[in-house]
Amino acid sequence: MKIVSVGEITIDHYLDQEVSFVGGISLNFAVHAKRCGTDTVSLVSCVGTDEAGIRIFRPLTDEGVDASHVTILNGKTATCDIRVQDYAERSYPSGGYHLNVLADFQLSEADLAFIGQHDILVSMVDHSQSAVFFNRVSTDTAFAGKRVVDFGDWSDYRDGYNRLLSCADKLDIAFVSGSQATIDRLRPLSIDVRGLIVVTLGAGGSVALHQGRLLSQGAIPVSNPVDSTGCGDAFQAAFTVHYFRTGDINEALYKGAVQAALVLQHYGAFSQIV
Repeated sequence: MKIVSVGEITIDHYLDQEVSFVGGISLNFAVHAKRCGTDTVSLVSCVGTDEAGIRIFRPLTDEGVDASHVTILNGKTATCDIRVQDYAERSYPSGGYHLNVLADFQLSEADLAFIGQHDILVSMVDHSQSAVFFNRVSTDTAFAGKRVVDFGDWSDYRDGYNRLLSCADKLDIAFVSGSQATIDRLRPLSIDVRGLIVVTLGAGGSVALHQGRLLSQGAIPVSNPVDSTGCGDAFQAAFTVHYFRTGDINEALYKGAVQAALVLQHYGAFSQIV
């Protein structure tokens, strides 16, 4: 199995702890997909010429992630400010997310050719990002493999339902972070699409919608939760790996919950300090 994750790399600044970790949705997914036993995991993104950006390559090498298509652009690596609150819940202070070089990132023809060498393509949609990842990758008819898209937090998108609806038939898995209202809204859509819609509910666990059926998994209890940052990315990685490996939705939901619980027990999405 060969997975390519296309999207963001960030430096996550924990304001109260005064420490920074390697992060970003796409990087976190890649690391956890490799930890879940995927043969080949590649990351397509960019970092800046700042010291933090250059230092990102070492942990990717240590984790066994192919970073040959992580481009270095002149400027600063994207950053994200984080505050960890009670019960390990994290928040993102207003104005604390800075795209920096990520705002200028464009997929090259070489990137697209490289992406095409993989079995599974994972990309993302984020209201703070340009549509480059979604438009150039998620709906590219030239890619012959499986497609997975993280639509992020449903509450961030006024047009989220329409965007998902417009490409649902092209996707094998669509991940959404939401609530019971999200499930109720998307369940009818799942009847007519071939792929899965997976709604993550934080401490409420997760639900997979498949042709109108609803399959659920509770969160794995953690006695001393520390930080929920990256739990969703870890869940998605484990779910994706195990679903495409076995075809068993219930097993994939459980494996995702286990991986998320591991992340909940430390600061950082995979505990790599910059």
